[in-house]
Amino acid sequence: MLKYTLIPEGYFSQNAARDLLSKVVILEKTDAVKSLELPCYKAVLLYAGDDAAARGLAAMLAATAALGCYNKVVVRLGGEWVDIVVAAGDRLLLCNSYPAADEVTAQYFLFAALRQFQINPEVTTVHFYGEAGETIKGDLFRHFASVEEL
Repeated sequence: MLKYTLIPEGYFSQNAARDLLSKVVILEKTDAVKSLELPCYKAVLLYAGDDAAARGLAAMLAATAALGCYNKVVVRLGGEWVDIVVAAGDRLLLCNSYPAADEVTAQYFLFAALRQFQINPEVTTVHFYGEAGETIKGDLFRHFASVEEL
């Protein structure tokens, strides 16, 4: 599992990276803390764990920023987790991972995130970063203006 947080560029210090990340996740002594710059959101991704997973999350964030719509909702299903990114215009509202062993749980977290930010699914397109099963796309199509894969 990737342990991560996003820090605004102005608050990031490489010397304080471990301390910053340890404020939001539990780090083991052996966890190496690394960072990736996210110029699309003027932020830094601090993480401990798999470098490929971190690069994948950074690519997902970049794809979200590149969308032309105002309400940007991007979901990635993977194994036991669902990653959800929500943005309004150029402003990142949410980037989080939730435990979701099945599609119903993933949908629950998606709708909870949208409700938190008062985003109306009926006028919003949900984008899947990567492949999504026809079942979840069909379920979501009943609630969203559109369901697309990036």
